[in-house]
Amino acid sequence: MASIMKELSELDHAQHELQARKALDEDVHYMTSLTQMADVKEVVAREEVFTAKGIKLLDRGVAIGSDLRERLLKHVLLKPIDQSLVIKDGVTADLLAEEAAGLIASEPFLQNLQSGGEEIQRSQDALRQLRLPEQLGFKLTVMRTQLPWLFKHILMVVLVGHYLVQRLRLSPQQGTDAMLSGLVHDIGELHTDPSLLDRRHRVSETEFAHIDAHPITGYLIAREILPANPEVAAAVLQHHERLDGSGYPYGLRGERVSLLARVIAVADACASIIARYKSSERLRALLQLNRRKFDPVLIALLQRALVLSDGGTATTRVDFEQIQAAAQMLLRWTEISAARQGVAPAELGFLFERMSDVRIMLVQFGLDQNDPRAMQALVGDQVIARELSAVFDEVRWQIADLQRETQRRREAIAATMSTADSTLLDTWLAAIRDFLQAVTGAEQAPSTERRRISEAG
Repeated sequence: MASIMKELSELDHAQHELQARKALDEDVHYMTSLTQMADVKEVVAREEVFTAKGIKLLDRGVAIGSDLRERLLKHVLLKPIDQSLVIKDGVTADLLAEEAAGLIASEPFLQNLQSGGEEIQRSQDALRQLRLPEQLGFKLTVMRTQLPWLFKHILMVVLVGHYLVQRLRLSPQQGTDAMLSGLVHDIGELHTDPSLLDRRHRVSETEFAHIDAHPITGYLIAREILPANPEVAAAVLQHHERLDGSGYPYGLRGERVSLLARVIAVADACASIIARYKSSERLRALLQLNRRKFDPVLIALLQRALVLSDGGTATTRVDFEQIQAAAQMLLRWTEISAARQGVAPAELGFLFERMSDVRIMLVQFGLDQNDPRAMQALVGDQVIARELSAVFDEVRWQIADLQRETQRRREAIAATMSTADSTLLDTWLAAIRDFLQAVTGAEQAPSTERRRISEAG
């Protein structure tokens, strides 16, 4: 069975890598974004542009615009297009530092981090001193112009990541690598269909294959433009891996995930939550429920930096139907766990660990799975209700994420499990569907925003 699992895993890896390489080779989405940007910013060819077959497409000094898109897409180019272009007023290290200052001024969470020490100010100084490769500056300019929300996100990741690196007292080189990793970690999304990145879009399983490939696409780009920083490329490749093995693209566990990747993973999750909810309660809930997914040392550093409330609000008020649905889910889980005598099949270790965390948090907040009405009285207290709402928001995301991760691996898991365990897994997936349908009112495909928050991509 182990050999079957290994073969399926290798096939999955090969599929992701093929998807990533195809995105880079075809370059349709990046070329579209680049040429659209060139309609509003001055972009010219710094050199002659040739196809892989030696045909000259553009002369030096030619201005680029969207009218050249089709011509450029008809050919495989001799080298990446942005290596042959120069842009006026593009992203520089100084501009990154200025943008960071503006982001700090607008984000209470970053101000709270700053109040705990000088790390955030040092982050701005480090950005200003960063030796930014020209090709990276070009790609960041495309991102800032065409996907401003993504540019803001990566800048938030840079600031939180550098804060964590300083608190860990890592070396200046590791601090630089952390900044570069933050800047590059989602660069692969420039080569993803932008319609899939729309936060309102409901993503199908087939479409997730394209989104799941972006760490590999980013890794290939980082390896090309930052050859002297192999740790950065590795961190980009692994920034969606999780310590409990529930991440992607390779399902790495524990020490196989690099320290730099762990830093970016936590910073990425933090940035996504703060951008979505503006709420310390919501971030606190995420950190408490993800102690097995993320590095516990990094979680502790962020928890100490959090204030009780920064004025944010949770998105949904908890009602009895949601409490009852959560209690029913825990009852179903208790039955499933008892059938396995609490011992998880190796392939489902992450599921048992994460459900243990979900159960502990709900019980700590007063949920009795056998008497859900006992929790209803808590909802009347405004402060408790706000924190409880944040907890339930996070539980919903976590359960949706567990559903996604389990279904994504369903075929590989089934090949190694007994019939009885496979039946238990199907029972659990049905319980998840029932819970999500009860708390959302309908069974919905996950949106890109949901994916980013639950991975909190």
